Amino acid sequence: MKKMITALLALTLTLGLTAYAEPEETAQPDAAYEDTAAAEETAAPEPEPSAVPVSDTSGENTETAPEETTGEPAVSDLEFSTKFILDIYVMQHKYIVSNNLIIELYSDNDELLGSCLRYVGWDTPTLEMTYEVPRYRMGEHFKIKLIQGARSMWYYDEMAQVGESIRVTTYGYLDDDGNYIRQNGASIAVNPEYEKEIHLYVTNAWYNDITPRARIIDDVLMAPVRAVSDAMGLDVNYNPEWDSVTLSIEDQETIFWAYNEYMVYPGGDKNAAHEPVYIDNSLFVPVRDLAEAFDCPLEVTDYGEVIDILIGEAPYFQVIRNRIPVNRDGIGSRTNYLIWVSKSDFRVRVYEGQQYHWSLLQSFPCALGAWNSPTITGQFEVLERTRWDYDKYYVAPVLRFYNGYALHSTLLSYGGGEYDGRVGVNISHGCVRLHPSDINWINDTVPYGTRVYITEE
Repeated sequence: MKKMITALLALTLTLGLTAYAEPEETAQPDAAYEDTAAAEETAAPEPEPSAVPVSDTSGENTETAPEETTGEPAVSDLEFSTKFILDIYVMQHKYIVSNNLIIELYSDNDELLGSCLRYVGWDTPTLEMTYEVPRYRMGEHFKIKLIQGARSMWYYDEMAQVGESIRVTTYGYLDDDGNYIRQNGASIAVNPEYEKEIHLYVTNAWYNDITPRARIIDDVLMAPVRAVSDAMGLDVNYNPEWDSVTLSIEDQETIFWAYNEYMVYPGGDKNAAHEPVYIDNSLFVPVRDLAEAFDCPLEVTDYGEVIDILIGEAPYFQVIRNRIPVNRDGIGSRTNYLIWVSKSDFRVRVYEGQQYHWSLLQSFPCALGAWNSPTITGQFEVLERTRWDYDKYYVAPVLRFYNGYALHSTLLSYGGGEYDGRVGVNISHGCVRLHPSDINWINDTVPYGTRVYITEE
């Protein structure tokens, strides 16, 4: 009996030592197999990371067979694209030049992938260009190259001009809802071709309504010759036979020829910076050549989209202007116009400008008050526009400036024509009479409040 008990103890000790023997380093059991009674005598090797243990319906823990993998995580088709989409914002300017914008797309190793053309005009705030490209994965780099139609393009803080490229990057990401967001392109801004706005100042007066507007042609500042010359106080005479224009003040004159750089100015001749050209039926001449021909100071300041042109007055011009009573006497007006009636030479002169800087626009002959009803002298203003009717004639338009005094037409017949069309004589009851075409021009030109200056000289 004792022998049998001793043998059982020895067998138990042997089994216990075997169950608790320290495993080898390469034979760590998986956490799912902690039930040592069900384990095989030799521990199973640790599964690969892709072999995830699952629970069988029988309740016993079993291990799924590992799937075959390439070593890379699975990817979605959303991460790939066969298109590159360029979203374009067009910077806005006042005078955008209509043009065709062309941008080429290159791979990161400079292989041309495509070219797109889109029209750009003043009413084109945004554009989209789509390029068909070989299939690629988000994160790919591309290069975009500006070919024509814009001065420059911007991608974040990078800028490229015509003929230059910018490197752009596609990307993708998961949003807060777990959706994959794909950016298979880039967003850029382009600065289109545009003409700068020109602000013209002549002797400190702003002439912003010059028509057609001044502009830059072949890097030369050009302006309509008549509008600028009138603002400077020059006489303008066009010669259709030679397609030329002569600008003068007293004995000084300058001549420009259309589509010819050659010009004549006081004291010599030379080639202008640019030949005069026609735009909208107006002859444009180089502003600097025009100003320098009459020794007028010129200052040009470029503020980017706007250029300020300041044409000053030459000392000789001031001497000439001071000979005119309205400038010499410092006569002002509430408008940009002034009417001077000179009783000594029976003339009505209309000026434009401002105090001390009046420039003559038109001069007309007139009739004045008879010796027993003289025309009043002094400073007045245009108060009323009307018509006066009499038994045998009428006068119109009537620009009344003081009580019963007015500038008006000669006497007109009701049946048409002039009843009495005399001017250059003292014949009225004190009013200033002008030919119908002349008073009509004054009526259409000067606004209410225009100063009427009447002198004996």
